[in-house]
Order: sequence, then C-alpha cells, then structure tokens
Amino acid sequence: MKDFIQTRRSALKILATGTGILAAPSIIRPAFAQEKVVNITTYDKFVPQEFIDQFQKDTGIQVRVRLTDDQGKQYNLLSAEGAKPSTDIVTVTGHRLSQFIKSNLLAPLDTARIKNWDKLASAYKGAPQLTVDGTIYGVPLLAGFEGLVRNTDYTKPTDSWSIMFDDEFKGLTSYIISDFLSITMRYQGTDGDYVTYENKPDVAQEATNKARDFLIKQKDKVRKYYDAGSEVQQMFLNEDIYVAQAWSGPAAKLIMDGHPVELSVPKEGTYGFLYSFNVVNNAPNAEAAYTFLNAMMASPEIGAALTRQTGFASTIDGVDKILNDRERAANALPQDQMERIQFFSSVNRAMKNDMIERASAEIKAA
Repeated sequence: MKDFIQTRRSALKILATGTGILAAPSIIRPAFAQEKVVNITTYDKFVPQEFIDQFQKDTGIQVRVRLTDDQGKQYNLLSAEGAKPSTDIVTVTGHRLSQFIKSNLLAPLDTARIKNWDKLASAYKGAPQLTVDGTIYGVPLLAGFEGLVRNTDYTKPTDSWSIMFDDEFKGLTSYIISDFLSITMRYQGTDGDYVTYENKPDVAQEATNKARDFLIKQKDKVRKYYDAGSEVQQMFLNEDIYVAQAWSGPAAKLIMDGHPVELSVPKEGTYGFLYSFNVVNNAPNAEAAYTFLNAMMASPEIGAALTRQTGFASTIDGVDKILNDRERAANALPQDQMERIQFFSSVNRAMKNDMIERASAEIKAA
C-alpha cells in the first residue's frame, strides 16, 4: 500500500476553505449489533449538541459520544478490541491514517451510501487527502495547523518562533511537547516531519537529540506543558501565559470570542493537519454510522456550527457565506504565511512516533 502525501498546493486549498469543531459527552456502553445506536469516538466539540438532538429526533438513532484527546489512545483502544469494536466512528488525523489502515482498523468508505457526499468544498471533492491506492477511508471533517499564539496586550508582533525562547517571557510560555519538538526541529533547520530521514535513523536521532537538548535548556521559559486545547485557552484567559504553540482551532476560537490574541505562522514555518470521521472495521452499527455521516454533511449551517465551536476549517461548501466577518477572519492568514504551512505526511511515521515520544518523555522528566 502506498502512503499518501498531501502536496503544498492541496494544503493551501484546504486552509483557504473555512474554519470549524464540536461534540456532546456521553458514555459508550458495550456495543451490540443494533441499528438504532451510533457510537462515536472524537474530540471535544467535534459534534454539535444541537445537531445531535435534531438527528436523534429525526432518525430515532441514539448518538453516544466518547471523548478522546489523543490519537494514540484511539489507536490502542481499537487495536485492543480487535474484531469486536465498541465504537462505530473514530476521528483520525491525516498523518496517522496509514497506521490505522495498516492495522486493519478502518473500513473503506462507501461514498454511494452518503447522498450528501457532493457537498464537500472544492478542496475536498473526492477526498484526495483520504484516498489510499484508490480507496477512500473517511469523511474529511476539519483542517488546521500548529500556530504561534500571543497575547497582543503584552507582546509585540513577531515573525519568528524565537519569541518562545525570549527571556522576557520566562515562565510565560506553553506548548504540547511532542508538537513543539517537531516545530523546534524545523526552527533549527532540520526535518521535524522525518520524511527525509527514511532509512536514516542515525541522522534522525541526531536531529531529535539536538531539539530535545535545546528544549531542556529552555525549560525555564515554560509555565506548563499542556495536552488539550482547552488548557491553553484557559491559560491565555487567566493571563498565565503570553505566548504559546497551539492548534489553530482553539486559538481561532479565542479570537472569535473577542480576546486579545493573534494567530500566525512564523518565518521558520509550521505543520498542518486534517481530521476525518472514519467508519471502524467491523463496526457494530455501520448502517447507523452512514446515516450519521450523511446528516453531518447535509448543510453549510452544520459546518458553520463546527467552526464556531472549534475554530478549525470546515470541509462543507458554503460555510464562509454563513460566518460573520470576525469568524471568517479568526483563522485567515496572509498568503506568505499560508505558504509556510507543510501538511504532516504519513511517510516514516513509525520512526517519527518512536523518537518524538521518547524525546518528549526525556524533556518532561529533565
């Protein structure tokens, strides 16, 4: 099976289409084959509560959402459950798609069962970002990127990630270690996505160690290593931090809500990603899963609701016409900054995951 790689052109098209995210917490109980239930594992606010209420009323299908905050946790759970999964739909980021497919955890998507398939925005028509060897493996849902976020009341405009290491902001920065390690490698001029390190483990390890050692020396700048978007949002609201690396969605949501925050892509560049809803292999309620996916794609109003709750770019056509000026501007970037975004690749993922995970633990423990 060939790994898919998103081109810069497709990345720019994706980010130019809009913004979005949402969800309703409930607990997934043991799944038995029943067509009046759909079990979904996804991130907080990826499914609008109003949508859930209307969907359940219209279809009689009960929606059960199990929240997750990590791709690895989803992968490990599905792997452990094997041929008897407890969920029907999972949310996968594009660069982890090949891992899920190779482990036979996802079912090929039958687009003929989704009558609203043609309502995807032009950048997603045919879902090329989720197509592997001619087979589609999910519904593109949201797109985002790793951005530099700063409180505009206490910081000056900057064009470099170096602000994260400025003594002026000692104890006032925050980031997700694994994500920022890749960005730090890019800042240092090495390959934070490990694509060029395929079959070059020694070169990859040297670059990883260089970034690891640098971040250990800069630990005094960090207020807290965070894990979830809600954490970094709260730190900005409390003015615990002035500068951070964050996903574009949580940052854009702060901007939409009128907080003094700026989201940008520094000159050294950053990485982008795509979220998708995927039907699980051997899903106990596959028919209900398709009914749910079709309904999620029914209108731009649903996409706009996702955008307003999460800040990530929606995949549904026409969302930009529904958002107001502030909502549209929250995730908008100048063309030169958009060109600095490189979408994560699925190439050489095993090496990257192993080295990043080990280095992240070493940074945290130092």
